[in-house]
Amino acid sequence: MGLFISEEHSDYLKNIALQYAKQVSALVGAKVDTNQGLEGCIVTEEISNKSSNAEAQTKSLHLTLAYHFDVSAFEALKALVDQLDLTEPLHPEWELRLYSRDPRFSNHQVFRVMQGYAPVASDELELVVGDYVYIEEKQFDTSPDGWVYGTSWLTGVSGYLPAVYTRRTPDSDVWTLHRAISLKAPNNTDSKSESDSASNTETETASYSHEDAEKLGYEKSEETYQAWQKYWMAVTMNKIENVLTVTQGGGAVGKSNPNPGSGDKTVVPCKKSETSITNGLNKSRRWIFALRHGERVDLTYGSWVPFCFDENGTYVRKDLNMPLTLVERAGGAEEYVRDCPLTRVGQLQARLVGEGLRLAGVSVTHVYSSSALRSVETAHHFLKGLEADPSVKIKVDPGLFEYKGWHLNKGLAKYMTPQELHKGGYNVDLEYKPYTVVDTTCAETIEDFYKRNELVMHSAVRDTEEEGGNVIFIGHASTLDTMAIAMRRLADERTDHPPYKVSKHLMRVPYCALGAVKDKPWEVVSPPCPPSMNSSSGRFDWKVLLDLD
Repeated sequence: MGLFISEEHSDYLKNIALQYAKQVSALVGAKVDTNQGLEGCIVTEEISNKSSNAEAQTKSLHLTLAYHFDVSAFEALKALVDQLDLTEPLHPEWELRLYSRDPRFSNHQVFRVMQGYAPVASDELELVVGDYVYIEEKQFDTSPDGWVYGTSWLTGVSGYLPAVYTRRTPDSDVWTLHRAISLKAPNNTDSKSESDSASNTETETASYSHEDAEKLGYEKSEETYQAWQKYWMAVTMNKIENVLTVTQGGGAVGKSNPNPGSGDKTVVPCKKSETSITNGLNKSRRWIFALRHGERVDLTYGSWVPFCFDENGTYVRKDLNMPLTLVERAGGAEEYVRDCPLTRVGQLQARLVGEGLRLAGVSVTHVYSSSALRSVETAHHFLKGLEADPSVKIKVDPGLFEYKGWHLNKGLAKYMTPQELHKGGYNVDLEYKPYTVVDTTCAETIEDFYKRNELVMHSAVRDTEEEGGNVIFIGHASTLDTMAIAMRRLADERTDHPPYKVSKHLMRVPYCALGAVKDKPWEVVSPPCPPSMNSSSGRFDWKVLLDLD
């Protein structure tokens, strides 16, 4: 299914092809020869004794809306095509995207891992929920027992796996997104005209994938920082009465739309005396933070325990990014399979967040951590970066642990006790009584998962209100959205809240992503320190928390 393009409009596609050829040429050091015009642009130059060609394909251009689909999907796809409004080609929802895919797996199908699996034989593939697996179609035709041979998208490791633990997903889920350009109105700052001028070849980008790409990561980093800086400078210098008037501002909780039916959420500005913010030091409004743990060993190295513990159960460091030492725990090495530590990079990530808040002049008085070792370690190194007083101890609460359903195949680890953690050098509060008890032997619903997180967060905020001081919850990717929702509901007198749903942005929350909420009124806001990124993960966009309910 597709659209025919008239000669009048085909110039747009030709320009796109030409600009693409120019950018490819720039990357390899070739020069674009435009003497032949748009009808045939071929670039050739000898570089390192090798020929480098970049050709702009400008003939037989068309727009394909659906390609190579199953016959059974015809009616549904046709209905979608019929709904397209082609009278508004500059609608904000339209984007021009450039993808690439791994040519090694052109004859494979893509499957999403729905249930984890721990290998019991050397030729089996470890499955991590959320990962993708490339599998040849013939594997399903020849498998006598439901086991197929596949390759992990996350680690590149190949092996046999139970096909029933996976589900077919579109191939595009594993394509690498290189560029996404919004097709908004020309006077919008999110779009930029394409021309033959060399100075215009770098187009504005709306989004990038989390894949490592030279230069793209830097560009996105600068773009994000400038937006953050604009917001934060306005707040810290008190040049505005309400942070909600700034691009990066959050939506106030509990403020109703004064014009019902208009469809727009209008925030009622507060008086400056009530909401003046001075870099987080205004004691009348507390910060409530949520922090995901840092980089974890198992998702970095795969099945690491068999290779890093000798026959006596002694830990042996096999890589510079692995922990120098591991603390003793009941169950020994096997428990580390299900409850892994941070890498050295993960420790640094956590320390940088603490450092960022310290340099921003924001202190944290109350620290609550999930019972997962990686979360406790993140809290430990966060406090190091914060240079917190030793009296600020880590309150370990199992209620902040992630959804148990994601661990059904391996089973939940036996949490390290506060005594074990204290003996291992972590400054945990030995007198803290958790707000809830989590049974590691039984399953739970998504709503149960949210409710226990909400109970811990609501209780912690209320119990520390009289003492004052900022609060941080350190846990998992889901901790950010559960915190944002829980704080919104804390100020809401309604009891008929919709069922909790796992955020669609969960897979886009990088290690040590920081979310922030301020109280009185409760609102999701930008954290007071800039985010971080590295070559394997993008910056966390805190604004995805604004739409959670």
